[in-house]
Amino acid sequence: MNTGPFVAHIVAKAMGGVMVQGDPDTAFTGISTDSRTLTPGELFVALRGETFDGHHFVEEALRRGAGGVVVHRDTPGMGNEEFPMIMVHDTLMALGDLALFWRSTHPVPLIAVVGSNGKTTTKEMTATILGRSYAVLKNPGTLNNLIGLPLSLLQMNSRHQVAILELGMNQRGEIRRLAQIARPDLTILTNVNKAHLEGLESLRGVMEAKAEVLEGMTRDGRLIFNADDPGVRWIRKRYRGKTVSFALSSEADWTATDIRVGTNCETQFRLEGPTGVRAITLRLIGEHQVYNALAAAATAHLLGMEMAAIADGLEAFEPPPMRMEVVRLKDEITVIHDAYNANPQSMHYALKTLAQVARDRTVAVLGDMAELGDHAVDAHLALGKEAHHWGINLLFCVGTFAPYVVQGAIEAGMHPTTAAAVESREELSQRLIQSVRTKDCILIKGSRVMKMEAVVGALREAL
Repeated sequence: MNTGPFVAHIVAKAMGGVMVQGDPDTAFTGISTDSRTLTPGELFVALRGETFDGHHFVEEALRRGAGGVVVHRDTPGMGNEEFPMIMVHDTLMALGDLALFWRSTHPVPLIAVVGSNGKTTTKEMTATILGRSYAVLKNPGTLNNLIGLPLSLLQMNSRHQVAILELGMNQRGEIRRLAQIARPDLTILTNVNKAHLEGLESLRGVMEAKAEVLEGMTRDGRLIFNADDPGVRWIRKRYRGKTVSFALSSEADWTATDIRVGTNCETQFRLEGPTGVRAITLRLIGEHQVYNALAAAATAHLLGMEMAAIADGLEAFEPPPMRMEVVRLKDEITVIHDAYNANPQSMHYALKTLAQVARDRTVAVLGDMAELGDHAVDAHLALGKEAHHWGINLLFCVGTFAPYVVQGAIEAGMHPTTAAAVESREELSQRLIQSVRTKDCILIKGSRVMKMEAVVGALREAL
């Protein structure tokens, strides 16, 4: 009987399922949850969500050459009884269980990145450094949820020497399940702040949800934590294993001094760790990026990297798209493209950075911060006040809560003629294009649902 990777009988056992038809010795080329991108020979897992049901696409998967299917209920139209079908109680749970099994067959060091902000940048920074010495598996983009993380883990093969995966969530229990699947040896805790309050209700709820990662860590694991962050320190107290700290204002194993954020859109600092001191120039802007660099450095050092290689990796790092990405336009106009996501803390860092790097006028173009629940109005009022605090010269806002941002800014002292709430991204783009002038520095930021990158695209076309 075939015992190679992704063989039907092995997959069925790992998933806690039963083969109801087909040859148990069938070997699949991979795992897919999307019939649109499935390639021939892959096993199609029919997931069900709030707005979709993969069982409706089983026949399409078959037409595209699926090697088999995983379902949790009878699916009509299968026809060929020799075609492999695995029946499970819950297809999402089964996908995670398969990834957990696959992880157990690849006992390489695995790093989990958890936090409200900075997960992707920290993951990518760490992977860049480690990639100088190791073959690294990482989750593409932000495939960090109960679907994306298992699919990322299932890409692991014998070539990989280390894995780094970010763990995302918006409600209780998700981090627990992700950590159970990934079984991290090292966990980076970047920060904890008021994000996903719609599902978690309070900062305490966010802290408790992030702390779930501790339950999945291996017995001899290490926690790499931000000692400046009160929420992270609360989680750290609940961890019984060994820890490594990083900070800017507290005593820590890894620190940074002489931080300079310049108008050239680079961030310079002195990296100080157990093996020495190095001057670093990041191709990133913002003091908050130094926290990400410290976390990456501490992690790489635990995996045997020397300070010289760590420094070289940090300086070679290129930021992911839409995360404080610097876009240069004509007439010396600079755009800070930070449209991937937003919450109150990341808005704070972005506005502060805008004020630091601008050579002339500052323009903030802000979309709604999502998933704040009952805290949304107060958070957007506070955002307007924050914009005034950093001396923003011109403020454009769009979204359901845009009027509250403008209200907060005006109440804090911003002149009403310099703050506007508009109805759509299209109107926002037009107003911005009409208002922009030479040497402006423009921040464009909002939660993912706001799709603020469209405004960046409109600017690129117009200027």
